[in-house]
Amino acid sequence: MQELLEAIKHDSLVKMRKLLENGKIDLNQEVIIGEEYELDEPDETNILFWSIREGASLEAIELLVEYGVDIAQTDRDGICALDMAIKFKREDIVEYCIEKGIDPNSTKRKSGMLPILLASCFRDTSMVDILLKNGVDINATDGRGMSAMDYAKKLGQKKMLEYLESKGAKHSVYK
Repeated sequence: MQELLEAIKHDSLVKMRKLLENGKIDLNQEVIIGEEYELDEPDETNILFWSIREGASLEAIELLVEYGVDIAQTDRDGICALDMAIKFKREDIVEYCIEKGIDPNSTKRKSGMLPILLASCFRDTSMVDILLKNGVDINATDGRGMSAMDYAKKLGQKKMLEYLESKGAKHSVYK
């Protein structure tokens, strides 16, 4: 697995393909992160999420999916590849996830945190644009009834508030 992770880090697509064709790597094996900091409890993630957070190229992500990695998988908290791509400002991966059928209007998170809300929390107007272009409901709410406008207000993000308002967003909780 370590050899594949290094190939992903260096965007060595030829080496990735060779290792994946070999079939000896378990792509469902958890990737441990944080060991280099000698943490008492390093975190574990799947290879797809690890690749997104490490800045892997879209081609590397496509290769992983081609060899069986499930683009629609979620972790134990309901976080999916679309959420990770938004968090790490990977517009190319967001577009890819949507092309592959991940619904940007839904979530498996218990909190109901939707992609539009996440992009709003991260003050990422470009990401909000991509989501809107793909049919996302700008006034969708999470499990507590909060909209993107509510999160922007709660977090004191004046520019995001102005931007969302210009796109027709409304408050749900705050008035």
